[in-house]
Amino acid sequence: MEKQPDHEPLDLVEMRRQLTVLRSQHSENLGIASLLNRFLVKIAFLSEPRDVAHAQHLRSEFARTLQKVEAITSRSPSAKPSGAVKQPK
Repeated sequence: MEKQPDHEPLDLVEMRRQLTVLRSQHSENLGIASLLNRFLVKIAFLSEPRDVAHAQHLRSEFARTLQKVEAITSRSPSAKPSGAVKQPK
């Protein structure tokens, strides 16, 4: 996922899109889905950050969320590549 540069305006639509894609890729992992859902709820109704400090806070929280997802997927022995498709039985 792309980290948004600090000097550009915060694009909440793009942030939500990236989080939604990531959630879809890890839909079988409830821990990741829950983590992403919690952050999505925080930004769901924002049209823009209140001020520069709020934008910086959202950027850092977004980065922390992505790091947590990476940590969960790296320690999970059953983690599948994002392109994996479940085979029907």
